Amino acid sequence: MTSNNTTQSRIKILYVVESFSTGVYSIIKDIACNLDPDQFELLILYSLRDDSPKNPEADFQYEHITLQYVPMGSLKDYIPAVKTIRNVIKKYQPDCIHVHSSKAGFLGRLAAKGLQKKVLYSPHGFSFLRTDVSALKRWIFFQLEFWICRYLPSKIIAVSEGEYKHALRITKNSIVINNFIDLTMFQKEDNRQSEMIVTCGRITAARNPALFNSIAKKLPNHTFMWVGDGPQRDEINAPNITVTGLLPRTDAVKYVKNACIYVQTSLWEGMPVSVLEAMAAGKPVVASNIVGNRDLIDDGITGYLCDSSSSDQFAERINKLLSSEELRITLGANARSYVEAHHDVQKAIAAYQDNYKSM
Repeated sequence: MTSNNTTQSRIKILYVVESFSTGVYSIIKDIACNLDPDQFELLILYSLRDDSPKNPEADFQYEHITLQYVPMGSLKDYIPAVKTIRNVIKKYQPDCIHVHSSKAGFLGRLAAKGLQKKVLYSPHGFSFLRTDVSALKRWIFFQLEFWICRYLPSKIIAVSEGEYKHALRITKNSIVINNFIDLTMFQKEDNRQSEMIVTCGRITAARNPALFNSIAKKLPNHTFMWVGDGPQRDEINAPNITVTGLLPRTDAVKYVKNACIYVQTSLWEGMPVSVLEAMAAGKPVVASNIVGNRDLIDDGITGYLCDSSSSDQFAERINKLLSSEELRITLGANARSYVEAHHDVQKAIAAYQDNYKSM
């Protein structure tokens, strides 16, 4: 139990999170739960999505962490959310505010204006990198990011080198803390290998389910699995694809551990936790050649990078891996070694704590 004197001297951090699901959720959970409770206390303002955990409180049962629900998901929520966040800032008096993802990043900084608080912003994938919207909308998204950073100057923490390069277009006050993985969840002796070709995440435009479906149709004699669910599930109709529906992270990880090959067909990313998990499990990854994926995959060494418009190229790389167990083992081992060296949770936590202290 932390003493009262220690509690009073702890650094107070406020998180504002709208995207409380999938990879963002797992990263926030791992940061929050690994912060030194003798040095930090944390209040998390969060919103829920249809694929958010049903009982997030169960994942944050630590003395130094408090959760508070604040709806931020739809247009009608925006003004009430800004008012609520602002009132919380005034009452809680955090030493540092850390806003996560584009929507919470915008609302949180509006709320903090004039309150003399230091703000960190983690985009977890800039909205202006989306390819499912028009060029005009992407320009608008960039302008919103650019001007909110001038309305309330903040330090951007990019989750990959690729995201960092885009962050510098907004502000030079940007750094990189690579996304990370808790390697204890992926003990080498736990990893088995089936013949399943797996992907994991929300079935949305960002993950490009139409491409995954097309790849499966080109390889009809092989079994594919999408671990997750989402609004574009109808895009998946190949008879050799199984869709699991929403699963707890621990169950989803089991499918990744048992996969033969992991596939990531994303159109845009920050740095995908799902790919980190697959690499930590020692799986060769075949991924689209985009920001985030190419920050992780060394083509031909830890996996393969493919054109996000070419199901033929994906199918060719997957066939190459299927034809050689030795190649799968070699690329998978390289992937695991790379994650151990560059994406370990404890190194990332130390970097976050240093930034919180320096604010």
